[in-house]
Amino acid sequence: MPSLLALSLALVPSQAPAAGAAPVTVPLVTAPLVTVPPGRVADVLAALPSDVRPARLERAWPAWSDRSPDGFGGEVAWRRWVELVRAEAAGATSAPERRAELAVLARLQGRDGDAWAHLVACAREPARVAALLPLFSPGVPLAELGRTGPLPDGVLLTPALPPCDDARAGLRCLAGKRIERREFEVGAARLSLAVSVDRDGLEVALRHLAGGAVRVRVVPPLPRGVEPGPLLADWEKLPDHEGPVEFALDASQPEHSLWLTFRPPTERWPSPRLETLAAPGPGREIVLVSPRGDEPVLARFAEALSELLDAPAALRAEGFRPATPREPLVLHFGGGPSDERKLIELVGLAEAFALRAPNR
Repeated sequence: MPSLLALSLALVPSQAPAAGAAPVTVPLVTAPLVTVPPGRVADVLAALPSDVRPARLERAWPAWSDRSPDGFGGEVAWRRWVELVRAEAAGATSAPERRAELAVLARLQGRDGDAWAHLVACAREPARVAALLPLFSPGVPLAELGRTGPLPDGVLLTPALPPCDDARAGLRCLAGKRIERREFEVGAARLSLAVSVDRDGLEVALRHLAGGAVRVRVVPPLPRGVEPGPLLADWEKLPDHEGPVEFALDASQPEHSLWLTFRPPTERWPSPRLETLAAPGPGREIVLVSPRGDEPVLARFAEALSELLDAPAALRAEGFRPATPREPLVLHFGGGPSDERKLIELVGLAEAFALRAPNR
């Protein structure tokens, strides 16, 4: 049985289906204001009472991109993550208030499958589910979560991928699926937003339903196991574009679309099934290796792994020598563009491993 953090070995994303394969289509299940594929999420949303009032949620997480001492370059955010996961793993039943916080963090990190699983775990508290839903679709900023009026003109939307019952699945599960927020307000306008996933890319479609002119900025989601390719806005290529894409919507230009193509990953790493993983044995160290060995976010993540897995873990520079006779579990971060995705995958895998009990 491989160890959990054969994680350096543990992370090759799901492979994309062969090009030219027949498209996959699935029926849709409708819940208030949101249309999703059939499955556990659809069941939870369909059960929401029509008069449900969203609960107030904790919004204590810093932005995932914040690597300062007050963000994920410091101890507080990582310690909170460890505390939530350990408490959830130790409880006889799942606690929706903890799962809601973990759902928010997973969405901030782009771990949409994990985030949907956390939302499902909140099912017995419909008000909490209703409060979380705008974070998924249309993908409101954390600062706007809980807003009762229209979103501000120029709002940044980061919609989630459609839900899939296998939280660790990649493109094989998502291809052919769609999620739509059928109505929401931005400024003086009413809009809709849909995300549709195909085998070779995904589309974010915006529609102006009524009202005045507004601007919306959009960042498309990305499934596990692929890298972003060329981006097209209203079918025009955006060479070398980075960051959000802005659209102006009004009655004269009511429909806009953003198309993100997929390409195979340039770096691959193994991805064992969760049920085959075991904790590191006694005395075996987990070592994160990076070019300098002093990157704050990696150092804090190593500390978090040590607490979460009750195993020694540390960040070291390339060329380190093991301090113990037992060969350590080594996770390599080479300083390249794939490091961020690898870190996010490791966070999700460690979290899923800790929560892998059947009642989770």
